[in-house]
Amino acid sequence: MPGVPDAVALSAGLLVGGASRRFGSAKALAPLAGRPLASRVAATLRTVSPDLVLLGEGQVPPDLGALPRLADVPGVGGPLAGILAALRLRPPRAWLVAACDQALATPEACAWLLGARGPGVVAVLPRRGAGGIEPLLALYEPAALPLLEALAASGRSSLQPLAGASGVVTPRVPPDLLEAWTSFDRAVEVAAAEAGGER
Repeated sequence: MPGVPDAVALSAGLLVGGASRRFGSAKALAPLAGRPLASRVAATLRTVSPDLVLLGEGQVPPDLGALPRLADVPGVGGPLAGILAALRLRPPRAWLVAACDQALATPEACAWLLGARGPGVVAVLPRRGAGGIEPLLALYEPAALPLLEALAASGRSSLQPLAGASGVVTPRVPPDLLEAWTSFDRAVEVAAAEAGGER
């Protein structure tokens, strides 16, 4: 890829550490069009990297059970715990990280993210609109590790403060790719997608 050192390999991380409190059951196992949410995301991530790793200790469908897994960093909350574990324990690699409920993610959306890599870029955290950044279905280069460590040391779990950091790019998602950043936080949302004919 132009502007990106060949030595920086790319891994894909599937976050499965959430407690799924709002969902009411193991989110990763919930079916959408006959396939578990996590399996759908995993299939998309495998289109960009054969090195797919589960981040967190949550339940996963049987077809993902043999994947390598990294435990969350203790004492750190939210997705930061899994992303930090990936960058700490398997450096120096870039990580494309998605949540297990981002079941509408597409290879095209991943390719668009990777297209934003370049010299001096430490993370690609897209925006869907005028609001905050999207820290999942996002790319973290090895150089993002100090930023993540600083967040963890501050006691914050939100990744939103990364938006103003040097080297963090926040491109606007093209309209035709917006759906890829959909997160299914509640079972009723999955049911609505089923009714809408998601494949």
